[in-house]
Amino acid sequence: MAIGDIKPGFSGIAIVDGQLVRCTNFNINPRQDALFYDHTIGLRDNIPGYLFEGKGDNGSLNPQKIIWRPSVKLYQGNIDYPLTSENKGPLFEHAKRGSDFNINFAYNCEIGRTFTNCKVNGYTFTATAGDICNISADIMATNGVDSDGVWQSYTTEEKIVTWDDVKITIENISSPIINGFTFTINNDCKPVYTAGGNNLLSLNPILLRVGIQEVTGTISFYNKGEILSFMEDIEEPRAIEIKMSDAFSVDMSVIFKPQERTSAISPVISQLSFVGVDFALGK
Repeated sequence: MAIGDIKPGFSGIAIVDGQLVRCTNFNINPRQDALFYDHTIGLRDNIPGYLFEGKGDNGSLNPQKIIWRPSVKLYQGNIDYPLTSENKGPLFEHAKRGSDFNINFAYNCEIGRTFTNCKVNGYTFTATAGDICNISADIMATNGVDSDGVWQSYTTEEKIVTWDDVKITIENISSPIINGFTFTINNDCKPVYTAGGNNLLSLNPILLRVGIQEVTGTISFYNKGEILSFMEDIEEPRAIEIKMSDAFSVDMSVIFKPQERTSAISPVISQLSFVGVDFALGK
C-alpha cells in the first residue's frame, strides 16, 4: 500500500431524517460471532481407548474448533454529538416515540455505512454549568450496508448550545442555583429472530421490539438544593420543563427521590434524582 492511499479520518457526519449531524463519536457496527460445538478433547490430550481410561498429555496436537455455525446479526453502537442550533433534537423524538428511522454515516471522504430500521435503545442528555450540552444515544438497527460515503459537503456554521442557553423550570421548586442536569431514556429494545425468516434476511433481525420505556435523571444544585422530602409524601407527579434556546424543548412528568447531600472540601453540591411516570415525555 502506498502512503498516498492512507486517508485521514475526521469526526464524521451522520444524516438522520435528512438532518446532518457532526459527531464526536460514531461506533455503530455489526455484531456476529462464530458459534462452536466444542468437544472434550484438549489440544494435547490423548484420546481414551475405553470408558475408564483417563486423558493425559500425549505430546501431539488434536484438531480444535472444527464444527461451527454463524450467529445471528445485530447492528448496535453509540452516536455522540454536541447539541447545536442546527441539529436540534432529531434523535430525541425517535427516543421518545420508539419510532423507526435510517442513519447514513460518512467515516471519511470515501467510506460510509447505511443503517436501516434503526431505533434509539438509549438516549442521554447532559448539561453542566460552564460546559456545552451533549447528546449520547445507543442505536440498534436491523441492517447495515457499506456505501461510498461521498455525500454533500457540509460547511454550515452552527452555534453550539451551551449551559447558559438552557432554562430549567421545576414545578413547586424555587429557583436555586442548578449546576448540572441530565436525563436518560431507556427503551429496552430487543431484536426479534424467527425460525426460517432470519435465513431469508441473511440472519438479520426481522424487527426490533421496544420494551417498557424508563426515564430517569438527576438535577445537581449548589448548596442545599431542595428541602428533604420522601416519596410517600408525593400526591401527584411534578413537571419539569427544559428549554434550550432555538434547539428543542422537553416537558417531563416525574416523581422525585429523596434529596442527597455530600459534605466535602469543595463546593457543596446536592443531587435530586427523579423517575419519569405515565407519559413521562408527553404524547
